[in-house]
Amino acid sequence: MCRYLLFLMLVSLVYFNICIAKKDTSDKSNSESEKWKKKDVRDYNDADIERLLDQWEEADEDKLEDDELPEWKRQPPKIDLAQIDPQDPEGFLKMSKKGRTLMMFATVSGNPTEQETEKISSLWHSSLFNAHIETQRWLQGE
Repeated sequence: MCRYLLFLMLVSLVYFNICIAKKDTSDKSNSESEKWKKKDVRDYNDADIERLLDQWEEADEDKLEDDELPEWKRQPPKIDLAQIDPQDPEGFLKMSKKGRTLMMFATVSGNPTEQETEKISSLWHSSLFNAHIETQRWLQGE
């Protein structure tokens, strides 16, 4: 009987120590979590920003609409091949590139200087910007 009582006390003592050890580790993790939450935004490092982004994405339940998705994730436009005119390649390009980024090249006629070319392309750029068309321009040498 004495051995049984001694064994029971030993088991309860070990169990008690394990419970205290778990409580200490959970207190440490809670204190680190609280410390991170109270950290000034200007003191965030890359790991903090990544953790914040992960939390934000986990909480985000809404799916983005097609027009809000990046261009490479959008569905390509549906093209009805029966309506394509083989004599009109611009019409096909217009149908296939609707809502997509398109590169366009222009040549300035005559023999303008580099400054004149810059001024002409600047006018085109501002006109397209006023029409809500986002453009970027690069001048190519001769």
